[in-house]
Amino acid sequence: MGQDQLFFGQEFLIFRYHCVPLARLPTEEYVETSPLGAALSALMSSKGQDRAALMAAMMGRVSGGGLNDVLKHLLVDVIKTYLVLTPEEVERYRQFLARKEFRDVQEVELTWSERLIEQGLERGREAGIVEGKRKAVLRQLSAKFGRTPEAVTARTEGMTEADLDSVLDRILTATTFDDLGFGD
Repeated sequence: MGQDQLFFGQEFLIFRYHCVPLARLPTEEYVETSPLGAALSALMSSKGQDRAALMAAMMGRVSGGGLNDVLKHLLVDVIKTYLVLTPEEVERYRQFLARKEFRDVQEVELTWSERLIEQGLERGREAGIVEGKRKAVLRQLSAKFGRTPEAVTARTEGMTEADLDSVLDRILTATTFDDLGFGD
């Protein structure tokens, strides 16, 4: 290593790279090149273009590009993150999606992050249903037997949805906590 690559007697790395200013490139030249080109087009100049049609073309190229679902959704996220449409453009984009030729786009229209959010909401709904059943069991136990022992309350907290359903099914005919499976 030469002297010009030393700093206070220490070696350091020199990086050389080329920069491609995507924002200066014309979008229309790259949309149809490849799914990656379509996604990167969202970073390019789209002045004077129908941005709703442009997004539909980008999404069409990504959805029909033969990629696996993970790659499709990553590229869709890039497009939706960097090509932000106005409310009017969103409406026009929705009109494009209603066409037959955009059926593939409709399938990938939900971005990966939106799907994760939907999955989280579904899990939350399921947890809410279980919690509601747990509260119903405790309320019915209290109404039927009076004070509910802490051991029964604690055991109820650990029950699955199927266990809670079983208790709810038997609570009307039960005469003791043992009849419900709360005995030791």
